[in-house]
Amino acid sequence: MKQMLINAVHHEQKRMAVVDEGKLIEYNIQMAIREPITGNIYKGTVMKVERGLQAAFVNHGGKKDGFLPLRDVSPEYFGEGKDNGKEGNSRPRHSLKVGQTVLVQVLREVGERKGALLTTYISLPGRYLVLLPNKPGGGISRKIEDEEDRKRLKALVEQIKVEEDAGFIVRTAGMNRTKQELSRDYQHLWRLWKEIVKRAETTCAPALIYQESDFGVRSVRDYYTSEIQEILVDEMDTFRKVRAYCKAVSPRTMRIIKLYKDKVPLFDKFQLEDQIKAIYQERVELRSGGHIVISPTEAMITIDVNSGKASHKRNVEETAFKTNLDAAEEIARQLRLRDLGGLIVIDFIDMMDRKNVAEIEKAFKKAMSVDRARVQLAHISKFGILELSRQKKQSTIQEISYTACPHCRGTGTRPSLEYAALGALRKITTQAVKGTYAAFRVTLPAPVADYLLNHKRNELAGLESTYDMSIHICGSPDMTWDEIRIETTIKETPAEMPVEPERQPAAMEREAGTEMEEGAPPALEADRTAKKPEERHEEHAGQQPEGPAKKGRRRSRHRRRRSGAKKAEQKAPEETEHAPGAVVAVEAAPVPALRPETGLPAAVPPSTEPATPAAEKGPRGDRNDLLKLLQQAFDPED
Repeated sequence: MKQMLINAVHHEQKRMAVVDEGKLIEYNIQMAIREPITGNIYKGTVMKVERGLQAAFVNHGGKKDGFLPLRDVSPEYFGEGKDNGKEGNSRPRHSLKVGQTVLVQVLREVGERKGALLTTYISLPGRYLVLLPNKPGGGISRKIEDEEDRKRLKALVEQIKVEEDAGFIVRTAGMNRTKQELSRDYQHLWRLWKEIVKRAETTCAPALIYQESDFGVRSVRDYYTSEIQEILVDEMDTFRKVRAYCKAVSPRTMRIIKLYKDKVPLFDKFQLEDQIKAIYQERVELRSGGHIVISPTEAMITIDVNSGKASHKRNVEETAFKTNLDAAEEIARQLRLRDLGGLIVIDFIDMMDRKNVAEIEKAFKKAMSVDRARVQLAHISKFGILELSRQKKQSTIQEISYTACPHCRGTGTRPSLEYAALGALRKITTQAVKGTYAAFRVTLPAPVADYLLNHKRNELAGLESTYDMSIHICGSPDMTWDEIRIETTIKETPAEMPVEPERQPAAMEREAGTEMEEGAPPALEADRTAKKPEERHEEHAGQQPEGPAKKGRRRSRHRRRRSGAKKAEQKAPEETEHAPGAVVAVEAAPVPALRPETGLPAAVPPSTEPATPAAEKGPRGDRNDLLKLLQQAFDPED
């Protein structure tokens, strides 16, 4: 016995299931945070017309502008007439203009990268009919393939009085219905269309004009068949709406609608929770021991059939045939349960016998015949590939129920710890080499930050010392593994400071000596002041070495400081420094010979400088004596 179960206890999530002897064969879900917009009617404004795409972009009030193909523009919006003035050739050259208002219906919901697919050919689905208010003519669903049934329905359609410029299509649910039932359904849909038109005339674009029915009503309208013998609803408000709808379109259906009052949850009562959980799994086990793997991608949905543990004693061909036969039935069921649409590619196990291949095609086509969506099938190729296209009206069950993982973004994988840490280190290095930052504050995921501090501490210290900066690593438990935040502090540029000219090593040594010798006499400091080469030449011209003890000594070009010593001290530092790149010639002063027995200077010439007062002796007395001794040794005689 087939039963329809409607679970609407929680307003955040409403579910519908059709079961046959405890097996789940149909499933639908609606989340409050993501209500479907397929079938909604909007009054929108044309924002852009792209002739290259043969489409227009319409603002209907959503986050993204809807995509309206020009082939789906009704003749009432043509504006400048028809091509060539011939009937049947109604493709407009300038059908739409920017700013024009149009009444559109959503055919496909908004995707991650795409806007909603729109059309101006409105369709209002009912229980037995689908009303086409701006498309005259009638028709019968292509799923009704029996010729006698089609002839009988055509005769009924001709007896129903239809408004001008309107038409309808008989659904599969109306195959065994009477003229009275079909006519009642048509009148109900036409009154609804009149209300939509009236509301659209008094509403400014963009705005929602018509929203699809309640979840319970929509479930009965789309999923109910004559094979269903019981409809159970576990929520009072939904129960009343379903009964009111059935009373208007199908009064005899009211007897099978029942309110579920048991304390045990409705889906638990029929043991459906485990079957629903399996819908979201990538791998589905088969009765034969094999399994199928369903992998949705951006371009298509791929399904792989594997034999797994399935084995038959006879041969490999029989094993492949039994597994493929079992998989064909399960794949058709999974496509309905998951509501997968678009291009679908199935990789069956290779079979050598063409009869077996034909049997698999026949079995799969039969299993797909009960699908509500429009399906186009191809043949199994020599590579064992079956291609098909299934109509996609709304988001898949997984897209409605699940959200993409922030760490893997739906890929199922994330960067390894080492990969993420090295990537962060490269970003830090890229910013550090610029040399314009004084400090970094780097925020990383906690495991990545720990890895850098424990394994890359030397590299970070090298960056700090090389580029004169500081790096602070912080960890955050809320960040994804490929995320990094860098807060920088720019180095302060000092106010125009005088640039110190480059100095020669000899001059630098003399300055260092001056700083170290705090108690040096002024004469010694003055002697370290460099003179121009011309002055030194004039001062020392004609000097001759005196006495045999001075043999081999070069003439010193320093002159004893007299009255000009104080003047040299008063000069600014920049006046005494040499120009950048100047070569300073400094000749070594004569060094007195040392006594072999003591290691002291042999003979020190008498000094003409006044003796240091005894009062200066103290903590620095010995140091001053040493300085005086050095001065006497290096000062030349006049």
